[in-house]
Amino acid sequence: MGLKTDWNNRILVVDDQEEIHDDLEDMLTFNSMKAAQNNKAETDALVDLFLDEPKKSYLPDFEILHAMSGEQACEIVKASKESNRPIAVGFIDVRMPPGIDGIEAIHQIRQMDKNIELVIMTAYTDRPLPEIIHDMELLHKLLYIRKPFVQEEIQQLALSLVEKWNIDVDKGNFERELIKNQQQLIINHKRLETLLDSTGDAIGMFDVDGHLVFANQWYEELFELTESELKQMAPNDHQARVKARFQEPIPPEAKINVPFGNTGMVEDIMEVSESKPRLFRRLTAPVHDDKGNIAGNIITYRDRSKEIEFDRIKFEVSRLRNELEKTYSFSGIIAKSPKMQEVFTLIQRAAESNITVLIQGENGTGKELVAKSTHFNSGRKTGPFVVVNCAAIPDSLIESELFGHERGAFTGATTQKIGQFEQANGGTIFLDEIGDMPLNLQVKLLRVLQERELKRVGGTRTIPLDIRVIAATNQDLPAAVEAGDFRVDLFYRLAAYPIEIPPLRDRREDIPLLARHFLKKYTESTNKSIREISPGALQLLIWHDFPGNVRELENIIERAVLLETMDSLQASNLSSSVLPISTSPAVSPHLPSTPILPLVEVEKQALAHALETTDNNVNKAAQALGINRGTLYRKLKAYQLLASE
Repeated sequence: MGLKTDWNNRILVVDDQEEIHDDLEDMLTFNSMKAAQNNKAETDALVDLFLDEPKKSYLPDFEILHAMSGEQACEIVKASKESNRPIAVGFIDVRMPPGIDGIEAIHQIRQMDKNIELVIMTAYTDRPLPEIIHDMELLHKLLYIRKPFVQEEIQQLALSLVEKWNIDVDKGNFERELIKNQQQLIINHKRLETLLDSTGDAIGMFDVDGHLVFANQWYEELFELTESELKQMAPNDHQARVKARFQEPIPPEAKINVPFGNTGMVEDIMEVSESKPRLFRRLTAPVHDDKGNIAGNIITYRDRSKEIEFDRIKFEVSRLRNELEKTYSFSGIIAKSPKMQEVFTLIQRAAESNITVLIQGENGTGKELVAKSTHFNSGRKTGPFVVVNCAAIPDSLIESELFGHERGAFTGATTQKIGQFEQANGGTIFLDEIGDMPLNLQVKLLRVLQERELKRVGGTRTIPLDIRVIAATNQDLPAAVEAGDFRVDLFYRLAAYPIEIPPLRDRREDIPLLARHFLKKYTESTNKSIREISPGALQLLIWHDFPGNVRELENIIERAVLLETMDSLQASNLSSSVLPISTSPAVSPHLPSTPILPLVEVEKQALAHALETTDNNVNKAAQALGINRGTLYRKLKAYQLLASE
């Protein structure tokens, strides 16, 4: 085997005699060979002249280093290791006075470089090698040669040892690379196992004979056996276990059997279970080797019951969201009065921007409904809608509820709490009963509204906010400002866009619409077949002032539906606050003494009462009655109630 050009050819000669260095230099270089050739016979020289190519040396270009002592040899070996230019072979003389001898030099060199091939040179003829190198380790890298030297012996020894050193180094590098690759293969295998386990699917790989070669943890759990147990099973036993575990879907129409790639298959199978069977999708695909030949197949079982449940949840969320948007759309607010039409216009304009809205109105007028309509018709409708009742939170907790707190912020704060402002990020926060907020907290609320950022209680980090603020109150905030109970700067910050909701008594024309809406709602929820509200009951509702507004009307209808046994809601099932009893303070003074009147008489009295209340102003009377002016004239003329008559 020839020496490669990129191999290490460095040789170190260690001897205290210069002639030994010269002899080895001559023996291991091409010039020495040429000098020997010059001593050949003349005929040999003539033969060389007629050769097609001149003779070439079979020796490589050895890089020969020289050391005159053991100390110098150690320094050269150390420097060569540090410069990453190690020495392949060292020729070391045993006796080198003064200083350390060859044996000690070998000991020290071995500590620095265990790979160097060493040749001991000696002139002793009566001492064997073991006696010379007593207690010397690594005998496999020590050779022995006696002086005087034979040129061919030195050359063959140098060639063989240089080749051996380089082969050993290459072998070591190969072994290290092999170990490194094996370690990387183990790491990649673990990564692959982790990846396959993270899919949530049961995955098994089989060879061409049907024997299992790999199974992830989900496959083990599905078949209730370990991977090693599954590997020991015969293919027929494994197939029997699969058939015992699964059955074809019922009904048969649920089966899917379509090509997967060229030879794969996708099919839905049902798990056999006494409790709750699951639907699985089984995917079978071939595995090919590097030559494209089929080496087996991989089978995946995917639990579709999770996907079906997830799809069901997505559908339900979508349905609820659509229902919310429909419920809180402008059409979801039941009203036809001019005053409420103005409110609709204000809501629509507010929904088109992020302006802060202040909704004012009595209890039960539907302030939260207006707030939700504003949110669900705005660009923030997919974000959260967070409701905060400022009057229902204790003063000691309201700051933490609104802005959150850090762990340890106060006694009992064992965990971090996300406040309702943070929960509303990306959406709308609705501050109901804002007039009941304590003064000390109004300052912090004002800062949040101005800066659109907050700090949790006990925290130092500033948290940016992207929110829309809607506030509501049943109080007279300007009067509260005058009394010093509400900050004037906060009032003007909140009242950037005020919406005033009129009480139900100021829009009586909406009462029939609302009453019929609630009748439909509660007849459906109670499975009753009440088709309508009787004229007498409807008229009593129209006359009632409703101090509780829409909420009171809803409660009255809900109660009446539960009591009603006929297909028409009767006045007798309305609450006592609506019935025309003389002892009841809620009865209108214009109601007749008898509770049952002909409808014509009821309408006539209602028209007369409207004229009297409006000082015979037909326009105002028509507006209050919820009818147009022409209709009112015709009815007044029919009942002979016109002033000219």
